Formats: sequence, structure tokens, C-alpha cells
Amino acid sequence: MKKRLLLLFAIPSLLFAQDGTNPIIDVHLHGYTESSYRPIPGAPTSYEDFKTGIREQFKKFNIVYAIKSGGQYDTDMEEKMLNGYESNNYPKFDTIQFKKQIDEGKIQVWGEFLPMFNGLKITDPKFAPYLKICEREGIPIALHTGAGPPGISNRYKKFRLSLCDPFLAEEVLINYPKLKLYLMHSGGVFYDKALALMEMYPQLYCGLGALLWIENHPSGLYAEEFLRKAKKGGLVDRVMFGSDAMYWPQNIEKSVKKLDSFEFLNEEDKRKIFYENALTFFELDPVNN
Repeated sequence: MKKRLLLLFAIPSLLFAQDGTNPIIDVHLHGYTESSYRPIPGAPTSYEDFKTGIREQFKKFNIVYAIKSGGQYDTDMEEKMLNGYESNNYPKFDTIQFKKQIDEGKIQVWGEFLPMFNGLKITDPKFAPYLKICEREGIPIALHTGAGPPGISNRYKKFRLSLCDPFLAEEVLINYPKLKLYLMHSGGVFYDKALALMEMYPQLYCGLGALLWIENHPSGLYAEEFLRKAKKGGLVDRVMFGSDAMYWPQNIEKSVKKLDSFEFLNEEDKRKIFYENALTFFELDPVNN
């Protein structure tokens, strides 16, 4: 994957944070278009304000790479993005077109992958040809795990929390041992299962996601519990920072500060989670700050 990204993600120095902040990689962002952006409560009132907010967050926290699914940002921002392919069903491309999208750099990560939103499992046989391509081509898969927002089954009638169980990915880890797979939200309510899988399968990584900014909800407790156990179990080397800021750019700041507040993590642990682990997983070129 590194060869494919070498020229696409040379980061202009003017985008670096001005205060010497260490670089950060955000492995979980969403992109929007003028038509798909929705100014929901707490979000910027316009699409342009949203993009400005993301740019300001990137500069403030020296985010040098990000993985985003859907939509487009401005040219200077796109230079920092890996193109994710978001889907909650079978790919809209046949396998030949899917491979072509990869070759053209339009799909660099398959994620956020949400098959459970349509009542599906990642082990569904129709996904198998695409998983095989991703394994062969070194395309990472970012699989949603854990809960959805309250009331999600009212919108997605086939959604079931049981389908968000990380253990449902075990057969994929066995059948595609070279596949790059990471669990978004680190399993959420199933974080102990995510840790168990990481222990069993050394190729598996986790991304923290919305667990870092959710407040007044049980899910907001899982990040600390997951990280404490990952630290004690020697698994910090495979945990990655992700904000899943969605429509709210300020959630990047909340996520950075939350992770930085965990005193049980030393500076080396935080450097790995914020930057080094993702650099390794995605085979990216280091950024000289």
C-alpha cells in the first residue's frame, strides 16, 4: 500500500500545526458533499463551515493523514486523505470494477464497512470475492463493531446489535490471514471480545472512534476500560486513534483531549496510538515534523 500512497499524500508544510505538536493520524472520518451534508444540532450550519472546521482541527492538532469515507473536501485537505469506501451492503461494483476502483486510487480502504446495518455479516459468501481482492491488493477493511446510535433500528430495520459482535469476524481472520482488518470503535460494548481477538490474531488492529467523545452514555466508558486492558495485555501496539467526528469537527478536539487525559498511558503509548501504529498498519511514509 505504501507505494500507492507515496505521491498522493505528500503533506504541504503550511498545513502543519504551528506549535510543534506531534503528528496525528485519524483513522475514522466521514466526508460529505454539498447535498449529503446535514446541519444537524451542534454541527456547523453550512457545508463550507463544516469543511473550514475540519481544516482548523487538522491544523490545530497536526493531523497529517486521515481515512475518510464518502464525499470530498477541498484540494488541500484531500491531499491528507485516504479514500475509504463506505458500504452497508454488497459493493455496488462487480469484482472487475472493484479492482479497477482500487487501481485508480478511488478505494484505498474498504470502510466504514457496516454490513450489520442491513442484517448482514462480514462472513456472508457474497463478500468473499471482495475480501480476497482486498487481501491480495493490501486494501485495509475498517469494520464497524459495537452499537449504533439510540433508535438506529427505526431507520435500519434489519440492524441488530448482535451483528456488531467482533467475534463474527473470526472466520475472516482465519480464511484471509494476510487481510488488513481493523475494528472501528474497538468493539464498543463488546470491547473484551475485541481484545480477545487481538490476542489470538496478531494481524488485527482496533480504532477507537466515537468512544472517545460520547458523553452521558455507557459507550463513553468503554474507551478507558478497553485501553486499560490493552495496556496491561501488551496490545497497545495495535490500537489506533480515530475520532469518527461525523458532522461535528469539534469532536476531533474532544477525542484528542480525551485520549491524552488517560494518565495510565505513558507518552510512548500515546505516540503509538495517535500516530505510529497507523503508520505501520497503513504502510505510510513518516512525516518529519
